[in-house]
This record gives sequence, C-alpha cells and structure tokens, in this order.
Amino acid sequence: MINNSETDRPRPSDARGRLIRTDDALTRRLAALARRLRMCVLIEGVAWVVVFLFAACSVQLAIDYATRPDWSMRAVLSALILVGTGRAIWRRLIRPMRVGVDVADAAHLVERRFPELASLLVSAVRFGQGDVGSPRSNSPGLMATVAQRAARASESVDFASIVDTTRARRAGAAIVGVSLFVVVMCAVQTDVMAMWFSRNVLLTDAEWWQRTHLIVEVEGRVINGAEGDDIEIRAHAVGVIPRVVEIAFETEAGRRGRETMIGVGRDGFRHTFKKMRENLRFHLEGGDDRTVEYEIKLSQRPRVIETEMRIESPEYTRIEPITLGDGQRAVRVLPGSIVTISVGTSHPAATADLMVGRELVAPAVREGDRYVVALSPTETHTYHFALIDEVGLANKQPVRFSIRVVKDEPPRARMTIRGVGDMVTPEAVLPIAVEFSDKYGLAAAELLYDLSRQGGGTRSIPLPSFTPSAKTFATSVLWPVASESPIPGDRITLFAHATDFDDVSGPNFAQSPEVVLRVVTRDDLLAELSRREQEYRMEFERLVSGQEKLRGGLLSVFAGLESRGASERTAADLAPLERRQRTIAGSVNVIRQRFEHILAELRVNQLDTAATKERLGRGVIEPMSQLAKRDLVAAADALRRFSRDADAETARLIDAQQAEILTRMRAILASMLQWEGYQEVVTMLRDIVKLQEEMREETKDRLLEEGGDVFDD
Repeated sequence: MINNSETDRPRPSDARGRLIRTDDALTRRLAALARRLRMCVLIEGVAWVVVFLFAACSVQLAIDYATRPDWSMRAVLSALILVGTGRAIWRRLIRPMRVGVDVADAAHLVERRFPELASLLVSAVRFGQGDVGSPRSNSPGLMATVAQRAARASESVDFASIVDTTRARRAGAAIVGVSLFVVVMCAVQTDVMAMWFSRNVLLTDAEWWQRTHLIVEVEGRVINGAEGDDIEIRAHAVGVIPRVVEIAFETEAGRRGRETMIGVGRDGFRHTFKKMRENLRFHLEGGDDRTVEYEIKLSQRPRVIETEMRIESPEYTRIEPITLGDGQRAVRVLPGSIVTISVGTSHPAATADLMVGRELVAPAVREGDRYVVALSPTETHTYHFALIDEVGLANKQPVRFSIRVVKDEPPRARMTIRGVGDMVTPEAVLPIAVEFSDKYGLAAAELLYDLSRQGGGTRSIPLPSFTPSAKTFATSVLWPVASESPIPGDRITLFAHATDFDDVSGPNFAQSPEVVLRVVTRDDLLAELSRREQEYRMEFERLVSGQEKLRGGLLSVFAGLESRGASERTAADLAPLERRQRTIAGSVNVIRQRFEHILAELRVNQLDTAATKERLGRGVIEPMSQLAKRDLVAAADALRRFSRDADAETARLIDAQQAEILTRMRAILASMLQWEGYQEVVTMLRDIVKLQEEMREETKDRLLEEGGDVFDD
C-alpha cells in the first residue's frame, strides 16, 4: 500500500496558522508513479505463476500420456505442482507486494533518475510530511519556497519514463499468450484437456485414448503364483494390433530383462516365466501403449503335512472307536460308520474341501490349526482335500484317503445230520449238529423244521445253551422224530437259521441248506438199504476183478524180467500198474465209507442189532478199512520200489502180497454174498407176510360187504 504523508502526519503551518502544503499536482504525479511500480511487480509475479503452472501441467500431461502412472504417482505429481505453485505465489506475488512504495520513495526514484533536481523534490516531500525538524521551529517561508521550487523544477520531468515497462509488457504478453493457448486447447483438444483434468485433478482411472490398447488378462495388478511353477502372462490388443509386443521385467534381486511375447491368434500374446523362484515386476509395451506395472508374488502352495483318521463303527458292533495316525490313510468301514478326517497344513488355507475326484463331499471345519471333516460313507471312494490358500493357490498333489465300505457279512449257519440218508423211520433219533458264527455277534440262532402234512408252519427245536451276542455257537442235539408223530409218507424239512444285530442295513440272516427227509416204514428203509448193499457189492466185485487183472499184468512183467532182466522197459510197464493199484485203494475206501453210512442209518433209525453190527462192522467195514489204508497202499509202494530196483526175489514177495490181498477181498465179497442170500430170504418172507395181510384185509372187507347185504334184506 502507498503511505500518504499528507493525511497520516501533522502538516507544517506559518505564523498565522496556515498550513504549508506540497503542490497537489506533484503529489498526484508521485503517487501515480508508485502505483505504476506496484502494477509492474504484480504483472510480473502473475506471469511467473501462470507460466510455472502451465509448464508444470504440460510436463505432467506429457508424463501421464507417456508412462500412464497409477493414481498414486499422479497424486504425487499434482501435489508437487501445488507446492511449486504456492512457492511461486509467495516469492513472486505476496512477498514483493508486501513491500510498501510511498510518495517519498517515488521522489527518491525521480531524483535518482534526474540528478539535476538537486534534492528539491525529496526536500519538498519531506517538508510536506514534517520529516525535517519540528514543525514549529521550521521556517514557513523556507518550506513554501522549497515546495514552489520543486513544483517548478519537476514540471518538465516525465515521471513515467522512470519505470521500464518492457518486462511488465512481456509478462502481460506471456499471461495473455498462455491464457489464449489454454483456451484454444480447451476448444480444440477438449478430449485431451478433459482426460488430463479427470486423471490428474480428479485422480480417476480413466484410460488415455490411443490407437493400441494392451490388456493384460489378470484381475488386479498382482499375480500370485507358486514357487517353481511356470507362470504364463497372457494379453490381447484392442484397436491397431501391434506387430511386436515386449514384456519388460525386473526381478526382486534387481535383474532386468526384456522379451518379445509370442503371438497367439490374431490379437493375443503370451509369455511364460519358467520355474519361477523370485518375485518380479513387469509391464508390456507395444504400438503406442505401455501398460502399468504388474507384480508377480510367489509363495508356497498349501499342502497336507499331517493326517489323522478316527473311525466310529456302528453301535451294534460294540467296537471301540479307533484312531489312525499319520501315514495310515486306508481303512475298511461298515455302513453307518462315522469317519472323521483331520489334517494339518503347511500354512493356513482359505478353503479346505473334502473331494471325490472333482465332486465336493463336504467342506472342512477349521479347529485351531487343523481342518476337520466328518462323513458317513456309503460307497467305496478315494478322497482328498482341495486346499486353496489366501492368495488363491491350490495344492497340486493332494494326499489321498482310501475308505472302502464293506458290508456286514451275514452270519454263518451250518447243520449236519450224520448217518442219515433221505429216508427215516418214525422211530428215528436224529443226531443234529449245528454251528453258528457272526463277526459282531449273533442275535438269534435256531434249529427249525417243517412237517409237510401238518401245514402249520415252521417250528423250532430248542437250543437251550445259546446266548445272544455270542460270536460263535456250536451244539449237538438228539431229536426224536417220533415227537411229532409222523406217519409214512410225511416229509420233514430241517435247517439252521441265524440273524445278526445289524440295524443299519440289516438285520442280516443266514440259513443252512435244507435237509429233506422222507418218512418211510421200517421194511421200506431196510429194503432200500439192502438194495444199496447189493449195488455196493457189485462195485466191489468189479474192484476184485480189477485186482485180479492187475496181478496178471504183474506176472507178465515178472516173466519178462526173468527172460531179459531189468530194463527201462520194466519201469515203464510198472508205472501204470502202480497207478491202478492206488486207484483201487481209493475205490475200496469209498465203498467202505458207504457201508459205514448204511450202518449209521440203521443205528439212527433204531434198526441196528448185534448181528448187523457184527456182519457189517467186523465182516465188511473193518477188513475193507485195513485193505484201503494199509494193504493196498503198501502194495502200490512196493511196486514203486520194484520199478527202481527190480530183482526176482522182490518179485516173488510182491506176488505173494498180491495173492494175500485177493484172498482178503474174496473173503469180504463172500461175506457180502452170504448176507445178501439171507436178505433175499428175509425179503421173501416179508413179501409173503405182506400178501397175507393184504388178503386178510380184502377178506374182511368182503365179509363186511356181504353181511351188510344180509341185514339189508
């Protein structure tokens, strides 16, 4: 501001009290000079600020267009421009304008420019402002004279020439030029100015218009990858497709590189970083586009480092829960079991899902630093955990868990009735043996039968020693058929039956093969047994004949031995004879077992007598057992030894052995034939008795019929 001494300070006066005034025209001229100086300073300051702001914004626009920095870098540039602008305003405007220029200062400037004024102008101004001595002691006349002289001396002086306005005019021109340029740019390049304003003032992410746009096919600017993996960067171009697109990168260790990307299709490009081991930053360049910086951050994939499996079997099995530690990942479970799988991972996972192939089974629940999932499998599968960590990396080689669902096998039931064929008499006592078993315990074990003529359903034979939950149970019972009062022609069906405790998919049951017995009379059973004896006797006769032929073959071999001596031919001839001898031994043993079964049937049906036991036991079964298990086997062994070391003495011993065997076989056959003749007589007598009974019944019926006719008459 200009300090006006004429208004702010006391004015000098003469002896009569009249004020001594500086010439008003002179004062106005000096004040105008001061204002002109301040205006020049103001114009130059504004020009500095405008030019700086224009240059800074132009540089910012060029940097933004060339490098496409992110919003944070643009914000930093804008902040620097604001700071620089503020500094220019302070230095070029505020601080210069705070310096005051008054009339006295203007007078000094004039006298410096025009020394011939000899300080008249400065003295007049100072007298007028009261700056020289005391106003009352100063001579009024002197002061008036000085003022008049200063006014006359400065009339011809051009105060305006003191101020050089060249710089001010240039500054004004700069202001006008910059302003006009900005206005023209806003009118002509509206899109450019709007884009600059949007990106650098509003700090938006609007994209610069250009011929080529390179788009990196990622979300965000950070690509998360796994150490050691190949990481592929894919991009495509929009607009003018560049002939070459380069990827420039810098690793975390400071290694820089630039590679040409491989073209894919019409507008695609890709580059693969092989087996990456360190983080890096990259951007793409192609055409008139340069992308922003992207970062690849590497980390370890999540993986299972510890496992635990807990198996809770169904309650009915009474099996305590078991826990399998790390490394035991294959189990067999029953339907209804609950399997809890717990895993520990190398680092926290965002999701942990139990999978079967690509199908989700159940998401795991995080418990502390472990992930737990419980399931009740119904089918056999191989499971694994799909882990995804917080940056989106998944485990590539998951640990697998094999859970095989095995069904609860039904119980086992077995029933045997020794000494029984398919026919029994009403007096039979059946020796029934039953065996039951179940891996997890029997709920029921029964011996059942059904009598066909009654039609009343299935009944049970008590097994008093059975207790539920037993895993095995075996017992024998003697069941008298007479307890059900059967008659010939009835059929009895017997079987064993068992059930288990399976309350998940059961209960399971088992049934032994049925044994069907036909109830017959004693005579019918004896006739059947006699028929079988005759059949077995005929088979034994064929064995005796075979043994005789075998001896004949041996005698032929022995005769050849005496004529030509032992040779390889002798061994070849004896080999089939040895095999035949062993076959006869086996066949004799089979016939023996059949006779034993006949004797057992007689015993079960209460038909065995002392004579029967003597005949079958001592007359047939015992000698046949000695033949099959000792004599015939010994004869076969002797033939084998003879084939290796043949001599006449051994041949005689073998022939004597063969003769002894034939003697015993014929004795057994004679015993069979003797009993068979006896049986024929008995059978004949039975037939006679049967015929007599039939005649008696017919006679009785005839008499009743004739007697009825007499009474009718």
